Amino acid sequence: MLSRAVILVALIAALQNSACRTTEGGDDQPATDAAPDGVNGVGCTAMAPRAVPVEAFVGPTGLQARMTALIDSAKTSLDVHMYLWTVKPLADRIVAAKQRGVAVRVILDPGSPGNEAVKPIFAAGGVTVRQASGLYEFSHAKYLIVDRETTAIMSMNFNIDAMTSERNYGVIDKDPEDVSDLIAIFEMDWALAGAETPKPADLGCTRLVVSPNNAKVRLIELVSSATSTLEVELLYLSETNVRNAIGEAKQRGVNVRVILEDPTDSSVQYLTGLGIPVKFPPSSIYLHSKLIIADGVAFVGSENMSQTALSRNREVGVFVTEPAAQQVIKSAFESDWTASHTQ
Repeated sequence: MLSRAVILVALIAALQNSACRTTEGGDDQPATDAAPDGVNGVGCTAMAPRAVPVEAFVGPTGLQARMTALIDSAKTSLDVHMYLWTVKPLADRIVAAKQRGVAVRVILDPGSPGNEAVKPIFAAGGVTVRQASGLYEFSHAKYLIVDRETTAIMSMNFNIDAMTSERNYGVIDKDPEDVSDLIAIFEMDWALAGAETPKPADLGCTRLVVSPNNAKVRLIELVSSATSTLEVELLYLSETNVRNAIGEAKQRGVNVRVILEDPTDSSVQYLTGLGIPVKFPPSSIYLHSKLIIADGVAFVGSENMSQTALSRNREVGVFVTEPAAQQVIKSAFESDWTASHTQ
């Protein structure tokens, strides 16, 4: 009989191969969608129109109150996947949801020591918590699913700095297709975390940007699609293909602007050498964002621009195609650009 480890490795490999239905283009060439319109074109590309527009939000201002209200709104079920959780009041709200009869499940990353701050609260409140499968290098996703009809997908952890001093972006997504896909991801990862036989999440037709499934392909395609403007606001930029795609955008005449957290980031010299302006945030804000805006279409999610994040972690993000939500995100970027400084 095959060991569970062998079965799980095969499962993830199958998901990686099927998630985008792609044709490989080699290590330096992004894959392309073999059947981009899928079945009736509903949700089968990252840009497919949603039945329900997403709502964008920006942290840290009002973030804790927003997350509290979202948790408190749960009536029947609440599933949370969080890399880092140190904010005890949010853990208390999870317990309160459990105590009023909500079915609550929480997945945490086993390698994130900060989570020890809230585990006793969950244990005392009877909240079922599972440590994410070691199949992923890091279980770095940050999302909530409320009553199986509302999701929050974001770059924010539930740590204290995220509520007070970090720049992060997120969306509230109620589109039925997106919600269904995120439920499937959670159910698979919940089973993996519990040493149960998982049902593979069928991501062959999804808008979601998911690691280790389709994230690298879709993010390179987003950057490569820019014809007029490209704004980038990242914690760091180390994945070579994404970095090169940004450089190629500049070379074909796209107006590119980049904000990075660290002036010593390995990509700074490459970008400035191509004439791309690079800025760094003021000391009052820590740039934890993972934001790319190509001709107004914004990527928001948990993926850092690293090989690990795009190929070996569990990560979830989305593309924001709705004008009202795009404006919220673009306004925050413009404010940060103005407040940031060159090296």
